[in-house]
Parts: sequence; C-alpha cells; structure tokens
Amino acid sequence: MRYVLLFLLITASLGSACAQKNEMKEQVILKFLPLGMFDLDNTFQLGVEVPIKNSRFSLQQEAGYGHSSFNIWPVERGNRPDNTTFKTRSQFRFYFFDKTKMRAYLAGEYLFKRVVNKDRQWVGQDCVNGACGYFENKDVRFGRFVNAGHVKFGWQFHFPKRMIFEVYTGFGLRHIEGRALTAGAENARLRNQWWWLSQGTTFNETLPSLAVGFQLGLLLGKLKPSESLD
Repeated sequence: MRYVLLFLLITASLGSACAQKNEMKEQVILKFLPLGMFDLDNTFQLGVEVPIKNSRFSLQQEAGYGHSSFNIWPVERGNRPDNTTFKTRSQFRFYFFDKTKMRAYLAGEYLFKRVVNKDRQWVGQDCVNGACGYFENKDVRFGRFVNAGHVKFGWQFHFPKRMIFEVYTGFGLRHIEGRALTAGAENARLRNQWWWLSQGTTFNETLPSLAVGFQLGLLLGKLKPSESLD
C-alpha cells in the first residue's frame, strides 16, 4: 500500500509541475464502450462525462441496453436464451494528474445491472417436498439483479481535434440476486443459461469484482483555438 501511495504522490506532483494547462477538462465528453458488446450480458452502452467547473472533479453517467439475439457467445442457435439486459454506471472522478494531452484519475463507481430471461416450460404446481400435484406449461420470467461498487484507476488520452481514448482498471464487490418474476414459477428451472451462477430460480451472493476496459470519447461543444491539439 505504501508503494501505491508513493506512486500517486509522485504522479500528482509531476502533474502540478507541468507548464501547460489542459483546457480539455472544461468540455463535456460523449463516450462509447465497445467491450459492452462482447460481454456475456451484452449491451450497447453510451456514457457522458460532465466536468465540475474550475476543479479536477467530474461526474460520469453510463447506460446500456442489450438483447441475447445479438450476443456472439451462444454457439447453437437453438440454445440461445431470450435475455434482455439493462445496465447503468454512476461515477465520481478525481483527476490527480493533468497534462495537455493526457490525464489520470481515481474514481468511485456504482453499478446496477438487470437481466431478464424469458422461457416457456412445464412448471410443477402444488409441490410439497419435491412432489408436485400437476405440471402447467407456461411462460416464465427470471430476473438477475447486480449491485456493485468499484474503485477505479484510469488514464485518458486526447487525440487531434475531438477524439478521446481511455483505459482503466479497478476492483470492488458485487451483490448478485436471482429470482423468478412470474407468479407460480417458483419451481421452474433456468435453462440454457451457461453463464449464470445458478440453475435454480433463487440465489443471493456477494463476490469480488474486477473491472478492466477501455472507452472511446468525443468532445462536445465549441473548442478554443488552443484546444484543437493539431
């Protein structure tokens, strides 16, 4: 831990010593997260970073939506699940290193994800000790809900004109809850869900979480002549 603190202090000192001021930190940045399309719970994900005026702080909000119909991972079409995913991230950043074309930050983040699976199957009714009175063929919906918190460290690079590239890593904890959303489906089974943590209808657990990725960004608004980065 002391080596990490020493690194942060040295980096912050170097950033303060830079003669050139980064005016880009005053711009709003629209972002796209390509790796969201390759996630097991795939989403098309966008974000926006808004600077807090006259400071090294900013707020970033992301939101994504996806469906398993354009997920590349299930190989056999007949086994492709019918999943819908909604994901959102809220982040508070502190830029401790600030140069003309490069910045580094620490961030605290809250993540929420909701995955709903739709299926049709025979579901046991009036079940006692594993024995069911009868079975009913019905549409069932299962939900998986994730709440997570991360601490992230990242670098942001500014390219000519308006382009931004960002890479980050972080760690934290995530709480995962799964349950049937359809009344009377308590005895249904999750099928074709090879990446879910359980094949039952109910689970509840907390796990370590690692976040690694990159983002592409576009500066919005009018740029000053000194901000063109030509």
